[in-house]
Amino acid sequence: MNIVEVFQNHFATDNVTNNDFSLIEYDSDILIGIDRYLHVCVVVKSANLRRFPIKYKTQKMSIECNMRVRYEIKSEVHEDTVHIIRCLSENQRDRHLFLELAVVLIKEGDCSEEAIIETFNTLRTFFYDKKLISDNELIGLYAELYTIYKFHETLQIEKYWQSQDRMKFDFSISERIKLEIKATVKSTRIHHFLHEQLMTEIYDIYVLSYLLQYDDEGLSLFDLLMSCKELLCEDSRKLLRINYVLKNAEEERLRNVRFNCNYTEANRRFYCATDIPKFSQNTPRGVANAEYDCVLDNVKSIEDDMFIGIVISTLRR
Repeated sequence: MNIVEVFQNHFATDNVTNNDFSLIEYDSDILIGIDRYLHVCVVVKSANLRRFPIKYKTQKMSIECNMRVRYEIKSEVHEDTVHIIRCLSENQRDRHLFLELAVVLIKEGDCSEEAIIETFNTLRTFFYDKKLISDNELIGLYAELYTIYKFHETLQIEKYWQSQDRMKFDFSISERIKLEIKATVKSTRIHHFLHEQLMTEIYDIYVLSYLLQYDDEGLSLFDLLMSCKELLCEDSRKLLRINYVLKNAEEERLRNVRFNCNYTEANRRFYCATDIPKFSQNTPRGVANAEYDCVLDNVKSIEDDMFIGIVISTLRR
């Protein structure tokens, strides 16, 4: 049961408390629940009772550190000095994303005042950052998440997914082995590359190319996002990437990005970067960000088992 399900099982919208908070213990030292105004809250006990209280508020969130409060857990009343992060938004999607991210960020820290403030700042940036995500970006994300969906059992490849968008390679298997994902809805296998994604002496680069075909009955990007979220829920940086898309793109739009799975599987190919047509020389001094399109239709691909074997043997060293 994930944290949103746990929260929904314990707190109904009319479950008003007479104390400062009504809470449950979710994890060691982490409490979740509602305040008397029904705001979703994450509460952590303060380890230093002598520090001055801190308060700060934005449109969607607030933070209070070293506050003396009265709260109930299973009808038992407690008084403690705590740190509190509240979600002030009434939007259900915001409340759920807040819960997921706040808890995993706090768990990755040490529950100190400084770590709680850092968590708040990360969440503030996350909710403030609003961007219209393009169709091409959604198609590219679909291919990356499909790769996680496809190769989770054999490679647990989600561990190697880039922690930030727009890094040079989509998956960094090791210092040496890199995997770049490309996708197109065209019938010709043409992809756009940075020159450095194909020409380097320090990496062994592989490209996983997808031809995708829209299908109203196909696998949706929304379903991929939710499936992959379960695999990434303990990694705050990757969960932030997933939830950023869920925050900035409407669910209906994500559900309408659907591709035929049979077609995807039949037209999925691994390539060695050394075999892909490109300019032969390294990037000249004084030149940056060279990029171009490559046609892969006549390039020899490699079998899945070969790529899987390379990755497994690399990771065993």
